[in-house]
Amino acid sequence: MSPAVADVEASVVAIDSGGVPLHGVLYAPTAPVGGLVFCHPFAEEKKCAHRALVDLARGCAEAGWAALSFDMRGCGDSPGAFGDQDPDAWRQDIRAALDFLAAAIERPVGLLGLRLGATLAAQVAGEREGLACLVMLEPVVIGERYVRDNLRRSIIKAMLTKREGGESFDAAQVTAAAGAGSVDFDGYPVSAAMQEQLKALDLMASPPSYAGPTLVVNLGAGGEVPQELRELADACPRGDAIAVHQEPIWQRIGLMDASPMVQATVDWLQHI
Repeated sequence: MSPAVADVEASVVAIDSGGVPLHGVLYAPTAPVGGLVFCHPFAEEKKCAHRALVDLARGCAEAGWAALSFDMRGCGDSPGAFGDQDPDAWRQDIRAALDFLAAAIERPVGLLGLRLGATLAAQVAGEREGLACLVMLEPVVIGERYVRDNLRRSIIKAMLTKREGGESFDAAQVTAAAGAGSVDFDGYPVSAAMQEQLKALDLMASPPSYAGPTLVVNLGAGGEVPQELRELADACPRGDAIAVHQEPIWQRIGLMDASPMVQATVDWLQHI
């Protein structure tokens, strides 16, 4: 028998993070069994994944888990310039969102993140006493590789733009600029300081210290969890790893069916 679907009310909220009013939306069932703070991806990936994460938040709320979706400072509808932020500030925002949700529903709360949001959530989870759970959807495992891949995409995009305009392009100049200062990642300025903090992220060298229920999710066309994500789950005391046949929701803007991801997440939540 399928579980009952809870009535859900969505409301816009403001979350105080050290004096910065963060924009959030709370999806609250009538009688929540717990709550989840949603930690969004980085830069363009956040924009691409927005609709799918809304569907996931509603799905979790219908299953009885209040879901708090919020924009970290410098992102979305929260104040601040994106280029002035760094992972330290965003981890502070996640802590503030956890405090807000715990006070709002008076139930145990957990963390759910996608891509870089999952990585930051994993780091915050280890600090939090009584955290309900941790869900990592396609986490960024090696920050240096993540920065390199984003830089490569920026170079390719710049090459195509220059070619269309008939101008020359020097990839070495772009690479040097990345080391010297801010670089453009699909319209998002990423400072040298932010690049260095992102490069320092390494979940294999420093696995999540959180000891509670942990889910690592591979979203893709394959039917098996990649070795890296399986090893990450194995490094967690109560870690599970699953593969979900799901379009890469963080890679392109457009309507995508997020139901496989929603169903897999809800199924796991109902058994912890």
